[in-house]
Amino acid sequence: MTLPTRDFAGRVVGVALVVRLATIMIALVGLVGQTMTGPLLACILVLSAATFAMLMYAQILDFVARHPISLVADILLSLTVVWVLGVESPLVLATFPVALVVGVLTRPAVAVAGAVVLCAGYLVVVMVPPAPAPRGFMTEVGVPALYAALVAIGVAVRSAHEQQVVAARAVSRAEQLTAAADERARLAREMHDSLGKTLHGISLGAQGLAAWVDRDPETARRIATALAEGAERAAREARELLVRLRQDEPDRALVEVLGDICASWQERTGVRCQFTVHDAVDLPIDVRYEALAVVTEALENVHRHADASCVRVSLAHDDDGTVRIRVRDDGNGFDAGTDAASPPGHFGITGMRERASEVDARLRVRSAPGDGTTVELAWEPPDAGDGRRPDGLSDRARALGGAR
Repeated sequence: MTLPTRDFAGRVVGVALVVRLATIMIALVGLVGQTMTGPLLACILVLSAATFAMLMYAQILDFVARHPISLVADILLSLTVVWVLGVESPLVLATFPVALVVGVLTRPAVAVAGAVVLCAGYLVVVMVPPAPAPRGFMTEVGVPALYAALVAIGVAVRSAHEQQVVAARAVSRAEQLTAAADERARLAREMHDSLGKTLHGISLGAQGLAAWVDRDPETARRIATALAEGAERAAREARELLVRLRQDEPDRALVEVLGDICASWQERTGVRCQFTVHDAVDLPIDVRYEALAVVTEALENVHRHADASCVRVSLAHDDDGTVRIRVRDDGNGFDAGTDAASPPGHFGITGMRERASEVDARLRVRSAPGDGTTVELAWEPPDAGDGRRPDGLSDRARALGGAR
């Protein structure tokens, strides 16, 4: 059986103390018009001082949460109040919260023992002078039953909290395993789609090179040149893959990562890149990775083909939950046609479409000669229909929202 978390235990003790203060106030209202005796005043002062001390000093509250055995002192204090004032005093109400705390902070066996001690001690003290209480249902059954019921409620609350903690840990573990599996699958897909194919081509060429060296030196020379180009391409693809993996930092806000990508690209190319954010939002890990890859590919296309003087990258979150990332340049543009396919001999747009399709996102490319190019990735979360925001929205990301 797991122990209650320190935060939970502290909250329970804090709520019990607030309830005790409230019951003291109720008791004082009930005592209006009665004579304030010395024992009554002493009980009020002791209970109030002890309660305020635990509420005002976090160290005391933390000590009680970490060492439930210290509740014995509170049980004794409660029994003393009952003994001094008698069961009919309204101030006896202030002794009930300790029963709830005993049930929450101690193990069930200890809680049962605490309930027995509390009930038995109560029955003993009410029969001992200075003021034995008159016999009756509330004296002999009602109050002890209420103590026992509050302990039982505390045990039930503790059990529910333990189940919640176990379930939360299981969910967290499952999410970690799923994220790790997704990461491995994504890396395998990246290597298969780019690096794997290139290396396979190099392997086939190398197998035939030895046979062509003696048979046809000229063909062997062409094959060797192709192999060198293939090896260079494989090295470049490996570097690009490592750069993309390094850029995907799940512990950082998407706003920060996109801003760093734009700043790094601007520094490397000398082309001005403006990054703006409208209602910043984070994305699930798999969607985030592909989105960053699309942005990186779009910026590289601008650098290689657009001859642009300015690029604008924006991150926006629509009212319907859709997240949009847009890359707009003022470069040469091209005839995108109706399907905005990659120009002959190029595969950038095709690759971006494939990445968007992997995470059920939509990619739209708008371009015309002399009018620049706009690449827009739109992703709608599965629960966007009910008006909720996408998962992953962070205060840190929201705080970083705005123009950069």
